[in-house]
Amino acid sequence: MFNGQLEKIIKKRRSIRRYRPDPPPEEWIEKILLATTWAPSPSNIQPIRYVRIESKNIREKLKNEMACGKEKLLKKLDTLNSFEKLKKWIKIYYNRYSIFMFDAPVLFVVGIQKKEKGFYEKLKDAKLGINYHRDWALDISVGISICHFILMAEAIGLGTCVLTTPFIFIDDINKLLCVDNINFKCFLTLGFPDESPYPPERISISDLYIQI
Repeated sequence: MFNGQLEKIIKKRRSIRRYRPDPPPEEWIEKILLATTWAPSPSNIQPIRYVRIESKNIREKLKNEMACGKEKLLKKLDTLNSFEKLKKWIKIYYNRYSIFMFDAPVLFVVGIQKKEKGFYEKLKDAKLGINYHRDWALDISVGISICHFILMAEAIGLGTCVLTTPFIFIDDINKLLCVDNINFKCFLTLGFPDESPYPPERISISDLYIQI
């Protein structure tokens, strides 16, 4: 019988951008990762990979790369003059929605393992005129896997945040991480929360739900 526990976890979860410095126990992290293995994927190929960035050297390189990327964008806009508002947004998204990830005790970058061509690619190669791309299904798989991750983390008392903005400031994440067989989609932070964000407004069911 439904007891509302999952509903409470879903409604309680927030995107956490401030963390306590103490790292979560490794067995907790393994429990969270185990939950992601139960996420569905096309033909059960299970292509989602979580790369944990522990190396201080790699973290520093990544941080420097992002700082340089931000400055490159700002310099390009300087030559175009009338983009002051956009420059402010770049600074906000860098400072508020990107750089905090390096203060998280645990940092992952999540992606899809590149594999040999499958059924959908062979259909495309046959030029049958089918308007379908396998990446659509794989992107959905990433989302479901991350959903398992963040809800399990919330259930055991940890905070998370999914980040895509940092990729704006990075030229080649695969080269920087020396990983060439994964198509990275987002960063993911994990740790004990050091903030309690206020619940954001949500759209109504009438706005969300459409019948045709």
